[in-house]
Amino acid sequence: MITLKAEPRTYLGKKVKTLRKKGLIPATVYGPGIRSESVSLNHKDFQKVFDDAKFTNFIDLYLEDSKPRKVLIKDVQIHPITQEILSVSLYQVNQNRKITTNVPIVLVGEAPVVKQNLGFLVQQLDTVALHCLPKDLPRFIEVNLSVLENIGDVITLASVTLPEGVEFDSGIDLSTTVVYVATSQKIETEGNQIPTTDSSTADANQA
Repeated sequence: MITLKAEPRTYLGKKVKTLRKKGLIPATVYGPGIRSESVSLNHKDFQKVFDDAKFTNFIDLYLEDSKPRKVLIKDVQIHPITQEILSVSLYQVNQNRKITTNVPIVLVGEAPVVKQNLGFLVQQLDTVALHCLPKDLPRFIEVNLSVLENIGDVITLASVTLPEGVEFDSGIDLSTTVVYVATSQKIETEGNQIPTTDSSTADANQA
């Protein structure tokens, strides 16, 4: 469980510079059926949470004495030069309504064709949009490479098994390639070479 504490924010507009000088980040909490709220986050605490949760994992947000709220990090504004976090948007989910969000695709196992040094893996999809209730959202989707035995073999989304209660976003083409096997000559001009067989690679929208 990932937790984060927030405090009500009264500094708005240009006054948020005062917050940043105190080591705080101005943030907004919003979501379906709730009133948007201005809050502040401890910079160090948020950085630790962001490193762990990214954009794809739920966070239990504590605001004053209220019960924890399930939120996803929707957006993080970063200064282009100093890399300072300027502001954060947190999306509070309704536990009874389905959401659509991106989750990472994780490659597992070993491709026989790669083990025999006959080809290389080219991963074309790092994340995929899933549609489900918040309680069913997986942290990642695994794709098993053991079926890749020959040059040209492909794994598409159609062959990826999803957990119960989870489906691909309706706009997704299931023929989309996740990973395929290419020769070294072909890999020089297209895709991203994946030299190893184990690799790990998020925006919530109201359904």
